[in-house]
Amino acid sequence: MMITALHVNCTLPFQIRQKGRKYRIDKFEILTTILSALTWRRDNGNIKLYTDSMALEYYDSLGILDLWNGGIDTETLENTVEYIDQNIFWAAGKLLALRNEPAPIAMIDTDLIVWKPITDVLERVPISVLHREPLYPGTYLPQEYLKVRKGYRFDPEWDWGEPACNTACVFLADQSFKDYYTNCAIDFMTENCELPKEMVSQMVFAEQRMLVMCAKKKMFSIHHFLDDPYQRENTTFTHIWGGKDVARAHASQNELLCLALLRKIETLFPAYYEKIKESGLVYKILSK
Repeated sequence: MMITALHVNCTLPFQIRQKGRKYRIDKFEILTTILSALTWRRDNGNIKLYTDSMALEYYDSLGILDLWNGGIDTETLENTVEYIDQNIFWAAGKLLALRNEPAPIAMIDTDLIVWKPITDVLERVPISVLHREPLYPGTYLPQEYLKVRKGYRFDPEWDWGEPACNTACVFLADQSFKDYYTNCAIDFMTENCELPKEMVSQMVFAEQRMLVMCAKKKMFSIHHFLDDPYQRENTTFTHIWGGKDVARAHASQNELLCLALLRKIETLFPAYYEKIKESGLVYKILSK
């Protein structure tokens, strides 16, 4: 069984926060995007991109639009009916894309690389995530501290004691549950425009905590791949989320990361490496 996965890149949060600045992606994340797409295609199925015209033009300038053999959709993110403040809900594009796709469907972040086949696991479970997350007090807020639009009511059947999940890699097998979860999340985000004290809690509730609540209500179990995101025996996933700030703050670490990722592309996908070398992308990555 092969499973289609989604990459999602919506530039609206960038456009809101960085008005007038030219759009760009960190060099290391260009490389993780390449590896993320190619490893998924090699081992697990097709990969499709949901994006908008700004990011599409940028990817085209890099010469990597051929990564997404499952197609590229710009209509969904550019024609959203609901009003969602994507400064607050900076990953809303992922939920909009997920709503638009038929199940079974996987979604992986562009900074997540799946090095091995995982479809043998996915085909046996209704829901899968990368790992579970404790309800960290500063991240996963109590119900009474979350911002909501006037008239919104939380479902009284939701269990607020369940640990959340990390959806850098998420798989949903059931169409009716996918629709229920994405509709609940999008409903929470719609016209919910009061700024929180920080810019994390609202988004992670909609994406990562609500998934667990919806699953428990509908009596779906959730499989997770990693017991601990930092477990040493993990050879299947690389998620560079935690290393981004280090790479951005230290040029030497940024260079080392880019070199390591380029070596992986050259070793595992030599034909694609030659392509990006001939196009000049490798030179762009290595230039100061």
